[in-house]
Amino acid sequence: MSDSNVVRVGEDTSSFKIVNFGSISKSLDIPPLIEVQTASYNEFLQVDTSAAKRKRIGLQSVFEDSFPIESSNGDVVLEFVEYTLGEPKRDIWDCKVNGLTYAAPLKATIRLIAIETGEVREQEVYMGDLPMMSPTGTFIINGAERVIVNQLHRSPGIFIFFDDAKNIFSSRIIPDHKGSWLEFEMDAKGLLIARIDRRKKFPFTLLLKALGYGTNEQILRLFYESESVTIKGVQSKALQKFIGRRILTDVANPETGEILIEAGQALNEDNLDILKDAKIDKIEVIVNKGAVDHRVVFQSLDKDGVNSTEEALMEFIKHQKPLDYSPDHGDAEKRVKNIERASAELHRLFFDPKTYNMGSVGRYKINARFKHLNSKEFGENADTQTLRPIDIVETCKYMVNLIHEVPGYQYDDIDHLGNRRVRTVGELLTTQMKAGFTRMERVVKERMSMNDVDIMTPQLLISIKPITAVINEFFGASQLSQFMDQTNPLSEITHKRRLNALGPGGLTRERAGFEVRDVHYTHYGRLCPIETPEGPNIGLITSMATYSRLNPYGFVETPYRVVEKGKDTGKTMFLSANEEDHYVVAQANAKLGEDGAFLDKLVSCRYRGDFPLKSPEEIQLMDVAPTQVISLSTSLIPFLEHDDANRALMGSNMQRQAVPLLTPDMPFVGTGMELPIAYDSGVCVIADRDGVVTKVDADAIEVEREDGTKDKYRLVKFKRTNQSTTLNHQALVGCHNAPENGKIISISKTEMRLEAENGKIFSFPMVTFQGSMKPFVQEGAFVYRGDLLAGEIIKGRLDQPNRNNARKATILADGLATKMGRLALGKNITVAFMPWDGYNFEDAIILSEKLVKNDTFTSIHIEEFEIQARETKLGREIITRDIPNISERAFRDLDDEGIIRVGAEVRAGDILVGMVTPKGETDLTPEYRLLHSIFGEKAKEVRDSSLRVPNGHAGIVVDIVRFKRDEGDELPAGIVEAVKVYVAQKRKISVGDKMAGRHGNKGVISTILNEADMPMLPDGTPIDIVLNPLGVPSRMNLGQIFETQLAYIGKTLGIHFETPVFDGAKWEDVQDYAQKAKLASHSKIPLRDGRTGDYFLQPAFVGTIYMLKLHHMVEDKMHARSTGPYSLVTQQPLGGKAQFGGQRLGEMEVWALEAYGAAHTLQELLTVKSDDMQGRARVYESIVKGIHAIKPGVPESFNVLIREIRSLALDITILDSEGRPIEISDMDDEFSRIRRRIKVDSVENT
Repeated sequence: MSDSNVVRVGEDTSSFKIVNFGSISKSLDIPPLIEVQTASYNEFLQVDTSAAKRKRIGLQSVFEDSFPIESSNGDVVLEFVEYTLGEPKRDIWDCKVNGLTYAAPLKATIRLIAIETGEVREQEVYMGDLPMMSPTGTFIINGAERVIVNQLHRSPGIFIFFDDAKNIFSSRIIPDHKGSWLEFEMDAKGLLIARIDRRKKFPFTLLLKALGYGTNEQILRLFYESESVTIKGVQSKALQKFIGRRILTDVANPETGEILIEAGQALNEDNLDILKDAKIDKIEVIVNKGAVDHRVVFQSLDKDGVNSTEEALMEFIKHQKPLDYSPDHGDAEKRVKNIERASAELHRLFFDPKTYNMGSVGRYKINARFKHLNSKEFGENADTQTLRPIDIVETCKYMVNLIHEVPGYQYDDIDHLGNRRVRTVGELLTTQMKAGFTRMERVVKERMSMNDVDIMTPQLLISIKPITAVINEFFGASQLSQFMDQTNPLSEITHKRRLNALGPGGLTRERAGFEVRDVHYTHYGRLCPIETPEGPNIGLITSMATYSRLNPYGFVETPYRVVEKGKDTGKTMFLSANEEDHYVVAQANAKLGEDGAFLDKLVSCRYRGDFPLKSPEEIQLMDVAPTQVISLSTSLIPFLEHDDANRALMGSNMQRQAVPLLTPDMPFVGTGMELPIAYDSGVCVIADRDGVVTKVDADAIEVEREDGTKDKYRLVKFKRTNQSTTLNHQALVGCHNAPENGKIISISKTEMRLEAENGKIFSFPMVTFQGSMKPFVQEGAFVYRGDLLAGEIIKGRLDQPNRNNARKATILADGLATKMGRLALGKNITVAFMPWDGYNFEDAIILSEKLVKNDTFTSIHIEEFEIQARETKLGREIITRDIPNISERAFRDLDDEGIIRVGAEVRAGDILVGMVTPKGETDLTPEYRLLHSIFGEKAKEVRDSSLRVPNGHAGIVVDIVRFKRDEGDELPAGIVEAVKVYVAQKRKISVGDKMAGRHGNKGVISTILNEADMPMLPDGTPIDIVLNPLGVPSRMNLGQIFETQLAYIGKTLGIHFETPVFDGAKWEDVQDYAQKAKLASHSKIPLRDGRTGDYFLQPAFVGTIYMLKLHHMVEDKMHARSTGPYSLVTQQPLGGKAQFGGQRLGEMEVWALEAYGAAHTLQELLTVKSDDMQGRARVYESIVKGIHAIKPGVPESFNVLIREIRSLALDITILDSEGRPIEISDMDDEFSRIRRRIKVDSVENT
């Protein structure tokens, strides 16, 4: 039987072909893209770890730092045993629909010990609900999906600075969460001084002496080495070489004990004679290394004026806490108390874990800085999270050596990524919860003192209000808890990988200078140098690079291939910015032989901020891939290497604003990043376990596993996202069911055929673009209509042998803005770069009407409207159809209860939900009392407070969700009923909409031409879009030209190309494929004018371009005001679309009208169209009556001005031409009469 009689069932996707131009082999898969969120929160919770094995981090550290809690009299102690997390009460979609928080109950086992009796009471205490992270790295808070943005802030530790303006060095020891700042800096006199918390300055040696290094000799031994000099019996000539050297120790007369020479004094002729006379045998002098006299130490010793630790402590308490110091006047007891107070204060400032915390990061940074100087004290065993005296000593030594320019000592670059770290969601929440637990601790101690020990229980003592308040504040109001950008999958995943330098404990826009915003060499492979906002946040909000990850200390790491003896070993290692500073790194595109050896004798490399040429033997590392430098958004731009950085930045940012289309296209020219982004974003449905598809419908996909159990994957249909775009899953996998009764006549690897009883032949493809089908029937078997014939073989991500290859799992369904499991933000359309009657002047875009008719750029937007019926003082608000003073037409789509039906078409002003609110009743007349007694509630006065479609909105009602307290729904206090109405709007592309390519080539649609009027190819095919060629050279984004030509070739050949960033198609590759497609190498084609049929003078550059429709749609911005609300004080119209406001006629606009002499226009704009209350009422009346007369009055702003002046005790009176005063009344009788009739409402502009 011929193929013409065969009915093909299902779409054959096996011919789907992608050509990748990448030449660099990948040595490492892209890490999981949202791991920065999920790993941090998992580490915070430690749910899968048993209580005994939990590390002291995250939630565990919150409990361990707060407990045990002891009563003030020491009778009762509360101890923490363990915590458990229950299961969330509702699933994620339920929480979204019902406006709830996706959270799990946190319970802690607390032990109460009565010290006197030894009685132990253990109890599980409910500690509140803790929001849980969804599998895609988000939180559902009150029904809204939110993301906790990672904060990039200055790391705790020791920092050494150099001030160029003052030409001085300074250093700071910065704690992590709590503690005092300790600073050392040079003053104007060249003295090294110390400051604590920016208070009074004092010599640094005073602090060292207070720490226990009490004498000058002890201080000098910290900083210098010494040598012994024999004096007795040595001739003066031989001692001349020691003249000028400083003595290390005090030299005392052996007989009297009198100090002859103090430590630190320089030897001279007189000193030597004194020593000889006193018969001193030997002295210790300081070794002069390189003849450097460290004057800083000696100046400070001269200045501090103390000779013991006790004296130093007394001076210290005078400086720090003068109110705690009481002069002793020789009283030994007072002196001891002063010393004790000083010692306790010093301990509290730096050495008490309760008041000072460096954190593990601060300790790591201190150890890393001093390890090579003092490996014994700063080895792996040094893990205390408070400061130690040796830390302060080493900081002082480092400063002294730096000031005296000792080789090997250098100051810090504060913008180096080794000095900036990322605080993830787990750490941010830990900090907040510790604050909540501290408040709880106070409450517990109060209750311990108020209650009797016999009746105390952990539940009675612990109040969870401070904890829940802190959690709610963090997730609901923190600057770093943001409403997730859900416009498309790219915006979603980018939001989760964003790094924000703002927020609590971070920078502010106003204070941040150019240096902190600038690109730094340590950003390479860690932060994207391209993707950042264009406004005041430029450089402060950045994105993690594609391959980057965080190490346990929060520093950003990037992977490198290890090179040994000039060869790539195939191993990879992740390095932080500090670690990378010690290596020479080659680029990923360096030429390698088959054995991994470098082919060039000199290779371009990176070493810190330099780019030297090195021999292969000197190279230690090599980049993993060219894309490791940039972020996800930027890595989606094909031919990025041909684009200017400014336009690449715009391209990166605008892709995140692309609206998901009804029928998106995969780009003919991509970069290969479309699959991992779509896969990891969470918008697609991914298979968890291996199996075979047995059923597919609109709501779910069923997969049968090998053991016979079935997994059901729910498909989401037309649900609203945060930005009102639409999430709609479309199945990518399938199964074949028999369309008719018949016999299986053949089964092969590529096809199954069924012959029906009526003689029809049905052909079923057995190969798909993701895999193949498994037959459930034998050849020759007779099947009945609806029987399962074959199902697609599924690979589950959890069943992959190597989790790094998890992206090999089967994608079961496409989500928003994806096609065949790959990101698809726009459409491939035919473009011509040519001017067209000035309509594409200044980046304007000309579109063909074909794109409107074919719904090419049509998108669906779903808006949510909600109304709540409350319990008021005057009675309950009622959702009803019985609304006063409403025409019958307004009820046409409402049901019996006053709620609109699903499927109804609504416009602005239409009622969605009818509701009435009781009015305040005045004394009723006898007639009303009679009506009230007859009809009861109905006779009460009510006000129409129905939910209506807001101005500027329209569409079709697609869903209604109703909540009633009576039926057990959770509603806030005071609300008895709530209704949510979802209205979908189908938006076609229109004039005024913003469009963009991926190269920063943006524009607004100026006109949509008839298909016949568009320029056309020689064969008569009309062009889809006309762009201005002048938009290319000055913007220097030539990537769009390469893309346009290669995509045209791809469209002709039916091939999709992948051209990875910095490793993509070369011009020669494009030309080779142009020959295969039989297209001109320059892609310039003579076009005809669709209006006349004549050829244009010059051939135009024609191809296929990938265009996006952006979120800036004209329908959201178009606005017109008729009569609307006025501000209560000024009586001027409100501003903005949201307030149904007008256009403000400002100072400059008034000048323009004055310049034109448009007196009447100006008068009506400043009076009757603005705040002349009487005048506008008269105008309204005259328009209603059909009389066109304008009589302007006095604007209300004039009255306001007079009252303002009168408030300054200055009286203003208006006089007529004869000098008689004129009274301006706010409302004369005439105006009152008009106002009563037409009811001009006023509202306060808030």
